[in-house]
Amino acid sequence: MVNILLLSVLVIFLLFSLAFVIKSKALKKRALKKVSAMNTKASENWTVDFLEKKRKLTDDLADSTVAKIMAKNEVAQINHLFGMITRDSDHLPADAPAEIKEYFSKTAILPDWADQDLIDLGQQVYIRHGIWISLLLSNKSLPECYACAKGAEVLHRTARLDEQHGSMDTFSRRIAETAQFVVFAMSPGGLSPNGRGLVAAQKVRLIHAVIRYHLRKQNWDASQYDEPINQEDMAGTLMSFSALILEGMEQLGIVLEPVEKEAYIHCWRVIGHIIGLHDDIIPANSADALKLGYSILDHQIAHSEQGSALMRALLEFQNRNAKAIMSSESNIAMIRMMMGSRISDLLDVPKIEQSKIDKLNLKIKRIANVMEKVDHSLVLAMLLQFFTKHMSLYMISHMTKSKIINFYIPRSLRSDWTSSNR
Repeated sequence: MVNILLLSVLVIFLLFSLAFVIKSKALKKRALKKVSAMNTKASENWTVDFLEKKRKLTDDLADSTVAKIMAKNEVAQINHLFGMITRDSDHLPADAPAEIKEYFSKTAILPDWADQDLIDLGQQVYIRHGIWISLLLSNKSLPECYACAKGAEVLHRTARLDEQHGSMDTFSRRIAETAQFVVFAMSPGGLSPNGRGLVAAQKVRLIHAVIRYHLRKQNWDASQYDEPINQEDMAGTLMSFSALILEGMEQLGIVLEPVEKEAYIHCWRVIGHIIGLHDDIIPANSADALKLGYSILDHQIAHSEQGSALMRALLEFQNRNAKAIMSSESNIAMIRMMMGSRISDLLDVPKIEQSKIDKLNLKIKRIANVMEKVDHSLVLAMLLQFFTKHMSLYMISHMTKSKIINFYIPRSLRSDWTSSNR
């Protein structure tokens, strides 16, 4: 009986493996054909003048949606808005405000250039390398965003709105929600109609508008910081989650094929459209994406107390949540390895001996090399995808005491609006 059961399990595994291999090869073949017809060289010229103009622009659709609801001066409608966008649900309630229904209907439409094969392959790339991408998000992408002083002011200002300012629970929740958004958007099916990633991106876009509305009511200094969460800041964040991730993977010794890079960037181009980026600041390919990312970083990089404070909070978060496997010195070494000395020094990351950074770098590359060898075996890759996806979800669930990730808005932010509209 046991032998029959084991044989049945083996047959089922082999059948699933065969189907996975056939499907993966067919998908890559279709994607290769499409990428071969693309211009994959960096062709855009992201000038300072262009980026400066984008700092004056935000997101008319999301901003007008929030403004219409706030203009009603109806506490119930306002509370319903916050309840709807923070509720852990992929579906709108039947009694959602008409403006919200219209917003979700309009923003659910993918751009004409969105290609399902490239989306599918890009999401497969994410699932295969999810653990490394999560590592890069927290040790490269997020802190490099903090290095942009004007954008760091927005992040720091909204963090201070919480009534528990100074508590790591709030910061942990924000990190967990960022990670959860990436998992939702980049998991297979995440950008399909009513997919969790699509809905999450729509919520993020609306939350950006909500924060802009509040900051403007609180005498935001646009002459010094430009518009809050403007087009350049949104594009910079998007590039840190996409192009800079690809760069980071190369730092770890993970070499993707050109078609895989283009597919991964294609997913984030689609996400950029959903969250409200203008067409002219969405890069055409992976080379343009990396060029845009560094153009924005060069344009905005500057030391700020806010950026350093965010960096300290991130290190504290990592020390608390990874202390079972990573010492505080290892976390510092990881940050400095991923970002380099220039940005690390700018953010006041503590100094550490270069020998410790080199030692960690060698260890990480050895582990990555083993996992890459497993990944290149399509049969084993199926198991690796399952492992990395669920490990990523497990890591996120332990970032915060909250059991529900619901794209949190600070309670004091909501109470400010409620009181101002009574």
